[in-house]
Amino acid sequence: MLIYFVFAPNLITLAFTKVGKPLQQDSMIPAGSNRIKFLAEDLGTYIQGGEKLFSLYGWAFIVPEKGETANSFVREIALVSDERKYFFAVKSGYRNPGSQSLFTDQGADLDILGFNALIAEDTIKPGKYRIGIVFRNIATGAALYSDKPAHYLIKTPNTLKFEK
Repeated sequence: MLIYFVFAPNLITLAFTKVGKPLQQDSMIPAGSNRIKFLAEDLGTYIQGGEKLFSLYGWAFIVPEKGETANSFVREIALVSDERKYFFAVKSGYRNPGSQSLFTDQGADLDILGFNALIAEDTIKPGKYRIGIVFRNIATGAALYSDKPAHYLIKTPNTLKFEK
């Protein structure tokens, strides 16, 4: 009976959660980069396929080096605590962060500037997670990371909330 109570919740989550699962867990965080501009704005609820999910949204871009474009990279949201790391897929979308010229002058494409990451609450363990973003170069596999300014997701056994 004890084995059931220890392992059943994780098995149920793995078996029935279709969307909002991490891409990977406990991988190394890539090197930090000043080329990344990033802001996690808020966390909202979202229903997809009958599943209650959380939608973490904001905007992020990387200042491309010579020969690169914004399309050379895929983005992932990283949730990092002292004990665990989770990486979630990001959907890109149009985002107007305010001062368009500031961003477009640095090479940002407003059509893919915005991001949305779906997170199933039961896929992460309780804790305080710093929110970061990873840019992975599609061609080389090289990755860069940023988590500034600091924003957090706080997971308790019953809630998930965004904290600035």
